[in-house]
Amino acid sequence: MSVVSKVAVVGSGISGAVCASTLARNGVLVTLFDSARGPGGRMSRRRETTEDGKELFFDHGAPFFNVNDSDALALVQDWESKGLVAEWKENFGSLDRSSSKFVDIEQNGLIKKYVGVPGMNSICKALCVEPGVESKFGVGVGKMEWSEDESLWSLTAMDGQKLGLFNGVVASDKNIASPKFTELTGRPPPIEKDLCPGLALKLQDIPVAPCFALMLAFAEPLSSVSHYLLAVLAFVDSSKFNRVDHYRTKLLLQCLSALYSSKCSSSVAYNLLLAEKEKEK
Repeated sequence: MSVVSKVAVVGSGISGAVCASTLARNGVLVTLFDSARGPGGRMSRRRETTEDGKELFFDHGAPFFNVNDSDALALVQDWESKGLVAEWKENFGSLDRSSSKFVDIEQNGLIKKYVGVPGMNSICKALCVEPGVESKFGVGVGKMEWSEDESLWSLTAMDGQKLGLFNGVVASDKNIASPKFTELTGRPPPIEKDLCPGLALKLQDIPVAPCFALMLAFAEPLSSVSHYLLAVLAFVDSSKFNRVDHYRTKLLLQCLSALYSSKCSSSVAYNLLLAEKEKEK
């Protein structure tokens, strides 16, 4: 029985980061590659600098996450004990455009919502520097090849640099065998369909939808919310645990383009989630 001792993980989002950490804790040497400047993926945090030099931070990817699996809950509780996550204790509901009032208020505690501390990317950042994990950011994998002679995977970067040989490869991005990769880069996908035909077919069934994100910051709390918001997910980013900066109110508005076109005539905003009030600072 062969032992997998060296593995490459492509992608440092939550799935790639958790995978890398779990493998490393079980004695596997892990090299993690990501074309971005840092970890996070869809749990990334955006940093902006205003004209007067003040910094703003937004969780412009996933605003929170739920847990409905016992194994995942144990993992989250471990993160919570380390100060990496906290529960987002606010009320959520849908905005009725006709009355400009919130309806179907979801009371705090019924379904726990967790956020990273101090940002959603904090979890990935911590996992990517654990012992046994070597993280290489700004390195996009351009090609994956299987060597029958050596029974190893050979990875090559987008710029042609050889990245090494590995017993196994874990890819957390469906674009490794998707035509979408060619649309974005002008290059063929890293892994050829003929090499893993079954994988390519399965990846096609994974839904991916583009999302528009609008980040707004206000010096003072808002007294009301416009009823013109349509087909939008809205979050008071500044109401999360341990979010401190120079602005009293920060809003994140997210819109899936397909949903917007199909729901923009609806009388009720689509799943408009907004904390009822800003926490007192």
